[in-house]
Amino acid sequence: MNGQHLDTDLTACEARRPLRDLMLSLPHLNVRLEYHLDYESAEPALLYQICTNADITMRTIHRGTAAIGRLMVAVSPECGTGEIPADTLEALGFLIAEMGDLAATAHSLSAGCKRYVSDYVPRTPKHIPTARP
Repeated sequence: MNGQHLDTDLTACEARRPLRDLMLSLPHLNVRLEYHLDYESAEPALLYQICTNADITMRTIHRGTAAIGRLMVAVSPECGTGEIPADTLEALGFLIAEMGDLAATAHSLSAGCKRYVSDYVPRTPKHIPTARP
């Protein structure tokens, strides 16, 4: 991928805000004993939305992390001269670590949902409204 190609899922998601929608959909899931998410009792449309938003979020994070890495390589000479403060690099390190954890969690949510909606094909798509913060 050379940067000239636009991913239709990512450009379409700009209006939907998949990370925000993912976070606001999670309160609709029940929690079973030992704090495990109860995918079985959830509505298939909700699981499908969570799965879709988690996948798009995960791809966005992976591509964004790669872009930050390329930028860090490009500015690495300035780091040796002191033009870029060390605390900036530290903050980027913490941000990348958190984004990696978020991508891993989004992957787990997506996989959990996919187990229960692999055969879900509604005649008319149903939208579950997100919770209000």
